This record gives sequence, C-alpha cells and structure tokens, in this order.
Amino acid sequence: MSRTIPMLFQDQHIDVLVDRFNVLKSSYDALGAKPDEAELTRLRRDGACVLLQAPTGIGKTLIACEFMARFSPMDRVLWFWFSPFTGVLSQAKASLKQQAPSLVQLDIDTDRQIEKITPGSVFVLSWQTVAARSRDSRLVRQSGDVGMAVDDLIAEARNAGFRIGVIVDEAHHGFVRATEAGRFFAQVLAPDYVLLMTATPRDADAAKFAQQTGYRIGAPDEWASITRAEGVEAQLLKKSVKAARFIAQNQDDAQLLAFEEVAMSEATAMHRLIKKTLIDEGVDLVPLMLVQVPNGGQMLEKAKNYIINTLLFPETAVRSHTSDEPDPNLSALANDPQVEVILFKMAIATGFDAPRAFTLAALRGARDASFGVQVVGRIMRVHRLLQGRLEQLPPLLQYGYVFLANGEAQEGLLNAAAQINQLPGQLAAASPATVVTIVGGQSSVQVVKPGQTFSLLANQSVSTASENAADIANSEASTSEVITSSRQATRHVTPFGGEQASLFQVINTSSRTGADSGYEDPVDPLHPGLTHGFTEASQLANAFQLEAESTSFNYPLRSTAPRSLQTETLPVLSEDFELRLAQHIDFARVLGDRLKVRSRVTERVTDVFAAGTTPEDKDVWATVSSAAIAQKARQIAFQFEDVDRRELLQALRTRFREVLVNEGHEPPVDEEELTRQLELVLVRNDKLIRDAHKRLRAEQVSTATVHLPVSVSSLLPLAPAVRNLYGVFPDDLRPQEREFAELLDTSPEVMWWHRNPSRKPSSVALYGWAEGVGFYPDFVVGVTERVEGGGVALSEVKGPQLQQFDKAKAGAHHIVYGRVYMAGKAGAEGNFRLLRLTSDSQTLVDDGPFEVQRLRYS
Repeated sequence: MSRTIPMLFQDQHIDVLVDRFNVLKSSYDALGAKPDEAELTRLRRDGACVLLQAPTGIGKTLIACEFMARFSPMDRVLWFWFSPFTGVLSQAKASLKQQAPSLVQLDIDTDRQIEKITPGSVFVLSWQTVAARSRDSRLVRQSGDVGMAVDDLIAEARNAGFRIGVIVDEAHHGFVRATEAGRFFAQVLAPDYVLLMTATPRDADAAKFAQQTGYRIGAPDEWASITRAEGVEAQLLKKSVKAARFIAQNQDDAQLLAFEEVAMSEATAMHRLIKKTLIDEGVDLVPLMLVQVPNGGQMLEKAKNYIINTLLFPETAVRSHTSDEPDPNLSALANDPQVEVILFKMAIATGFDAPRAFTLAALRGARDASFGVQVVGRIMRVHRLLQGRLEQLPPLLQYGYVFLANGEAQEGLLNAAAQINQLPGQLAAASPATVVTIVGGQSSVQVVKPGQTFSLLANQSVSTASENAADIANSEASTSEVITSSRQATRHVTPFGGEQASLFQVINTSSRTGADSGYEDPVDPLHPGLTHGFTEASQLANAFQLEAESTSFNYPLRSTAPRSLQTETLPVLSEDFELRLAQHIDFARVLGDRLKVRSRVTERVTDVFAAGTTPEDKDVWATVSSAAIAQKARQIAFQFEDVDRRELLQALRTRFREVLVNEGHEPPVDEEELTRQLELVLVRNDKLIRDAHKRLRAEQVSTATVHLPVSVSSLLPLAPAVRNLYGVFPDDLRPQEREFAELLDTSPEVMWWHRNPSRKPSSVALYGWAEGVGFYPDFVVGVTERVEGGGVALSEVKGPQLQQFDKAKAGAHHIVYGRVYMAGKAGAEGNFRLLRLTSDSQTLVDDGPFEVQRLRYS
C-alpha cells in the first residue's frame, strides 16, 4: 500500500513537532561534544517530552511516522517505538514500513549489534519485552550469541554519537503503571526526544509519569491536541456513535433474558443491514462486527458458540483475540474480508485498528470513561474506501453502533464522549526557552517557563521539574533519617538489643526473665529506674503452649444453661414423596406458558456525542435464554432439601407429559424439548412446586426437642464471653454478627445467648415461614421478662446487601418462640436498626433502633 499523504491539520502538527525537536537539538549541540552529564540530563528532562492527544482513528500513528521520517535526517537518532501490547506490534511495523520507508526497521531479538545501527534506525517493541519479568525480557537485556544486551547497545550507540528517540503509542498503558518500565525509560533509555501519544489523556497519568521518570510533560495547555471535529470534517472519523441499551418491559421476564444474546442478536441485525447497504451502494467492503467479552471466565466460548450456532455465521468468519490466546495476525484479521466477527476481551480493547468495523456488541463493560474511549475508538474510524465520499452515502454508513448488554456501561460511553468532545484543538506549545550559559569554559543549562526570567548566573536559575524531583528525594531521605533515628531511640528496648530482631523473636523471648535468658531486663530509656519485666508469660506464649499440649480447645456448656431447645420439624417423608409432590402440581391452568419464548424489550438508542438529544426507542422481541431458564428452573425445583432431585425431575417430566395429553395437546417427541417447555412453565410460575409442597408438608409443621451439645471445640482459642452458653464467641461470626453478639453479651437484659448453627442436629429451624424451606436464625436469646416462648427470642442479622433479598425472613414466626427479630444496618457504620415486614409482606421497613429490651415483646 502506498504512502498516505498527510492532511492539512496533520501536516501542521508534524511541522511543529519537527521544529520543536530541531530547536532542542540545537540546545544539545550547544552543550558541546562532551557535555556535563548533569546539565545534559537537566535539558532532556525539561524539554524532551511532547504529548499528543487525539481521538482514536484521527491519524496519531501517521503523524508519528511522518515526524520520524522528516526529523531523522536532521540528527543521528536511534529510535525505539513502544506499542502497548505485543499483539499490535505487526500493526505498528506495517505503518512504519508504509509511511516511513526511509527508516530502517531492526528486530530487537536478532539485530542487537552496533554495526547494524544507522541514523534513523528503529526498534519496534512492547514494554513487556524490556520491562517485564518474563524470560524474553531477560534475554534481550542479556548479551549472547544473537547480540548485545539492549542496555549495552544503547550505551554503545551513544558513544558512537547517536541520540535516543522514543515514540510511545497509547502512553497511558505500559510504563505509566509499571515501575520497572519507568525505571528502564529514565535510567537506560534516558531519551533525548520523546513523543507520547494517547487517546485517553489524564492529568494524573502525566503527573505520575513525571514522578516516575523525572521527565516533564507540562500542563494540558502545552500538549498537542486534535479535536474530534477535525477528524469528522476530514472524514477520518464517523459522524458519531449510537449506543443501544435494552430495557425489559416485563420485569418478570428480565431474569429470563440473556442480555448478552440480545446485544449480539441486535448487533448482527445491524451488521447485516450495513453489509447489504454497502453492496447496494457498490462499495466493495465487507463490514466487521466486534464482540467485546469480559475478562476471564467462559464467556468468550459461549459467545462464539452463540454467534456460530444461533446467529449462523460461518465458523471461518469468526475469530477471537485475547491476552491469553492472542492471534499473531490480528491486523490481518481486521482487514481480511473473509472475517466478519472478531471477539476480544476488554483488557486488549486498546491498540488494534479495525477500519472495517461498524458495530460492536459490548457484553459487559466498565462504567469508567477510559473504557468508553477505547470501545468507541474501535468503531469510529472511516475505512479508506469511504473516505471523501461519506457525505454521499446513506446516513446508516455515517455512524458507528454499540449494543450494550449492560445498560450501566452507557455511563462510561457518555463520559467518554464528553471527554473526547472536550479535547481542544492546539499545536504543541513551543519548548521552554533554553539558554546554554558558558562561564569559564563550563556550560550549563537554564530552562525558563512562560512568565519566568533568565538568570545571569546558572546557579541562580529557576527550579525545574527535575530539581523538584530531587527535592522530593531529599525529603524522602530526611524522612528516612527520622525513621532511622526513631529506630535507634527504641533499639534498647528490644530483647536481643539489636534492631534486626524480628517480631517472632521478640514474641518468643518476651516470656523469659532476664536471669533465665542470660540477658538483663531491658531498661526504659525514659525511666532509667524502671525495667520492663518479662517475668510472666504473654497470652500468646501461653496460647502456643496450650496448642502444643492439645490439638483442640473444649468449652463445656455452662451449668446454668438450658440443655435443650424447641425446633420446628416437618412430617416424615413417604417413600414415593417426589411422585406425590409432582401429582399435586396443577399444570393444566398454565400450559400456555410453555410456548412463551419471547419477551418484548425496548431498545433505547442514544447518540453519545450529541448531549441533550432525546433517545430513540423501538420495541424488539428478545428470545428468552435457554441457559437462564434452565438455571432458574433448577433453583425453583431444588429449593427443598428433603427431596431427591433426580427422582423429582423424572416425576415432574412424567406429570407434565401426562397433563399435556389429558388437556388435548400433543407433547414433544424430543425429551429435551419436553424438558425445555417444562422449565419455562416452572420459571413463569415459580410457586407451582412451592404450593404443592406446602399442601403436602409445610401445613403439617410440628415441634421437636433438640439437645444442645455438652461442649464445643475449636482448633484455636476463642475469645471469652460473659453470657454465651459456652462462655466464648464462636469463630464463624461475620463482622456484623460479632458486633451484634457483643451487644447481646454486654446487655443486662440478656440472660444467655447462643449462636444457632445451620442444618445441625441441635439447630433451631423454622419451616412454616416459606412453604417448607428451612430457615435457621443466627441467634437464640434468653431475655429477662419475656413471657412468650418461655423467655426465648430468635434474632437474625442481615447486612445491607441481603436485607431486601431475604426480607421474608423478617416475617417468619416460630410455633413456640414467636417472631424472628431481624436486625441490620444501612452500611458498615452506625447502630443496628430493627427491621419489620409490612402487613402485605412486600416491603421491609425500618422499625426503629434495635434495643435488647424490645426482644421482650412480639
């Protein structure tokens, strides 16, 4: 492919970059053939970096290639081009070959020889190659048969008169977040010329870069910046991006829909419409659909199977690219007309060009703007075949389309659009005024920012970013001295008398007396006459000793404690219980639900770059997810612990087929289809099994006596408690449960309290609260002056995330002990509140502060 001629706005940025670095070259030359290293470093760190921010697709790579090609004849430069990920290296190499053929590309693996370096030579690599802990990284930084260590190669190139230039693509990735990469940049590369490029600029990243490397980027008003409008006007970018999210009109069906499948289906419909439109317009271009899946898990394979088996894309037309299984030919895939779908994980959303892409299905997405910028960037580009003729094509082809499985991800897209729209149009600011002062044959550098003045003598020059970094280092050194002094001041209280003694050593010697250990008792430096006696063993040492003597700690039931409690129980199961349960299910009145496989969904489309415009709504029919239905159906069928799952499923299928025949319907021949219809009926009527179970068992709940264990044991010592039946706080208490237990333990209204275990022979259970599902309240409490239940109350502690989910438990009522008192907090802080279920059993409400005395009354 031939070289692309830069457009006017691109050319302006290229010229400014060349001029700026040419001025910087003159400053380097003024330092002389053998410059003072400190002054050279000062000049590099204050003037070498320029940041270019621009939306993806506007030509940052082209600008960088052209800049390198035009500037290289002006100086002897060895270039290093850093891509964000190894998977996009071929893309960068191809761009350089096309746009800057005069530059000689070298291979970092095989061309690390000084004789191969010529002015304008360039290594294209990723940060992982030189700054990761992988084997490959170690190899390129070691000398061997294939060449010199890259560190030595850079040093040799400098000795041969070369300066080092660095291009960083997607600068917010890689070394900004990696300490080792930052160290390599500042200490090994120590570049003389740096161009940083990013589509997601952040002031915090710029500050972190300066802190890590000592290289100054400057404030945003000094950066080179290109607006989205410039890219749209040049027809390098589509006019806008439209985002669609999906809202279920029937909330009962919302849980049955796989919105990932809805997003892929709608993206496919748009993809095929765009494909047809391109054919109708005589454009020889096959569009590309992108599918972004979450990182980790099996979502990628599920999505791929759905695209091939349900949406009927040929298997050869569907490819995937992830950090775990990268496709080395990603760039080729993006341009191969045989490939219509590329699946990729969110972690590698950055960096790869896909100019054929019009549609993107985001199966899950973050809400932050940087994610949105990368997602939008993948489909904003205009393919070369459409550039210059976009206005004459149908409006459908002038936009990109994102279909969101997770509606909340739209927030990230809108924030991204706002961030992109705010990018100003400005050329890189002129480099800070630099003066090389020569006094007595000694050259020095002054760098003056706008509003500052030169100093006659170099040692009076204004402070710079590198000096500020030095101040920080000095401050850290001062802090270190204070810490050292503090350590020295406390050294004498360390049992071994040395600051190297570990905490473990201190613990293990703290139980020894001075005479027994051979050491004098340590002296308190503030009170010389007072010694820190270690005459008694510490609690921890005693615990270690007890642990050595016994493998467990036993805590007997207190003599004043009750020996038994009352639990609810269900009648004994009959041998054919599963069959009887199925026979009690009334399938006849709900058979129509077996065919309701679609649900109406509103597709709401928003133009992400046109803030304030009214969204466009349209209704679409979404097919319910077989996987979601199957999972939900099993949750419904298996909610009772007293049934045999296999027997119940077989009985349900038999009963369902029987009712179909009796009602005049022809049952499916295929057993799998019969099961699918049964599952759909169960999910759309989730009380069918529960009502049958209630008639068989829950209406016959009775009570039984359970006996408390004579003792409890633990592998570790437990904290003592005053009112617990076993005198300790159990070790299975969650933080809020522990806090609640301490509230009980310190209350004079509590005679005793007990942590009620779940599903144990001694557990107190409730079965009548929800048609036979077992419920085990967290605490059983003996309360003074409580009349009901022989003075015993039940309490349940619920964190804020489960209060509404488990709200029915607040209405549970034990046959003997009465209501269950649900207590909880609105968050991690604050006091416990008593929670009550309204009379219609629909809403959980705050019933005032929890006070132990309220346990007296039901």
